[in-house]
Amino acid sequence: MRARVGERQRDARGAAVVEMALVFPVVVLLVFAVVQYGYHYWALSTAAATAREAARQLVVGTDPTCVREEALAKLAFPHVGSGDPRIRIAYGLPASETAPAVRGELVTVTVWVDSLDVGLVPVPDGGAIVESATNRVENVPVDALDC
Repeated sequence: MRARVGERQRDARGAAVVEMALVFPVVVLLVFAVVQYGYHYWALSTAAATAREAARQLVVGTDPTCVREEALAKLAFPHVGSGDPRIRIAYGLPASETAPAVRGELVTVTVWVDSLDVGLVPVPDGGAIVESATNRVENVPVDALDC
């Protein structure tokens, strides 16, 4: 009778190894998917917050050069994406990067970031994130506000 109990235990251990071999890759893929989508969502929210903050600063007359540098610094550290972030500041309708700020006109800040792509699970738009914020210019000082 003892031989039969030992055989059952050995068969159960073998079944557990087979089950583990089948389930483990799925669990690892799920963990990578959670990390990948979490990182992508974090990069998305960081890009949106950066665009909103830059637009807020521009509506009161802050120097666009300073706003651009500060926004790029927010996107670069901690490293939000796998490539260099890009920012476009445009005034008026239709949007023009060369038009001067005019009170009552719109200012649009667009941020481009390439989210980190591990490659195991697909991310929306291949990881490309484009966020934009638009506000109305409230103040155009004679001299641009300091940084």
